Amino acid sequence: MAASEPAASFPTAAEGDAELEATYRFLNNEAVSAAEIMRPHLHRTVERCGAATAVVVAHDTTEFNFGRSKREDLGRVGRGKSFGFYGHVALAVANGELRRPLGVLGFAVHRRDGTGGRAGGHKRRQEDPRNEFRRWLELVAHCEQQLGVGAAIHVMDREADSYALMASLVEHNSRFVVRMAGAKRVTVAEELEPQTVGEAMARAGVVATRQAELSTRGHSAMPSFRKTHPQRRARTAQLQISATRVTLARPQSSNRCRHKTLTLNVVHVLELAPPEGEPAVEWRLWTTEPVETAAQVLAVVDAYRCRWMIEEYFKALKSGCAIESRQLESHDGLVNTVALYVPIAWRLLMLRTLSHDDARMEPATARAPMFIPHPLLNAPGLRANTVRAPA
Repeated sequence: MAASEPAASFPTAAEGDAELEATYRFLNNEAVSAAEIMRPHLHRTVERCGAATAVVVAHDTTEFNFGRSKREDLGRVGRGKSFGFYGHVALAVANGELRRPLGVLGFAVHRRDGTGGRAGGHKRRQEDPRNEFRRWLELVAHCEQQLGVGAAIHVMDREADSYALMASLVEHNSRFVVRMAGAKRVTVAEELEPQTVGEAMARAGVVATRQAELSTRGHSAMPSFRKTHPQRRARTAQLQISATRVTLARPQSSNRCRHKTLTLNVVHVLELAPPEGEPAVEWRLWTTEPVETAAQVLAVVDAYRCRWMIEEYFKALKSGCAIESRQLESHDGLVNTVALYVPIAWRLLMLRTLSHDDARMEPATARAPMFIPHPLLNAPGLRANTVRAPA
């Protein structure tokens, strides 16, 4: 039912009252868990990762907003005026030119009860087992338990820029690329005086250049999102890339971490001449990956570019599957519903990715009314074995 009409409501998609009643009973059953619903998909995702040449795992959190009508056990989301929960997802992506999604490796849910911002100091927040920041490390550990340590590069946006988190990842030999959130002071090589990351990167020199196609980004209703992701027009950006190795001193906010310093590589990506009135593209990336050659530095940039795939996955869940329109009344029922649609949203994203691949074909070939075999669609967990070339 859900797979054939992912955006349809349950009453619309159900073939009669009996099927609709069975759907609601299943999703609200206390014996049913999101983990069990997702288990087959996770198993197949691990198999697809094993067949891939290189794997990136993109981590991010999204809010599931079910409106202003209070429902059982739902927390506050958005600006605190709506009810729902937050879902933290780990999406496996084949690290290559096509960046094909391989499936979801992990899904965790947390609610906010309004107490997270209360005073208590860094120590209380670091030691609080309910601290939702722990989700990053816990989901990395979950992924590596399935894939093996070092089998994938974990990619995270600015929210994961935490000294304690990165120190833990280094301690466990995890590979990662994390975007830097703000200004940092570091030391470089044998220099004793701390300097800003910007100063360190200016001294490092340019090791590579690249062109990148930027998509249009519209106006966001969320002030915090507008600050970090301002509006922009589509364009081709000319980028220069530099890299160096730095040592970061432990900040006060991570004073419970036993590592006093952390040595990492930094890759800096900067747009040379943005259009007038447009902010320049700039990424500062912490990474454990080597940066000794131009090829290695570009590989770090390509790994971070895979992170955008998880944003598209969230669109597939929310728009393609209409998750936030579901009318179940309880937290557990809604979480089970999200779990039910996790593999369906992945399939929607995969089909969109394959259609974009077809668009790159020679015009004469792309117009041919034929079915073309696609090896990835023969991989475990995918029943279809062909994809139709665009008309």
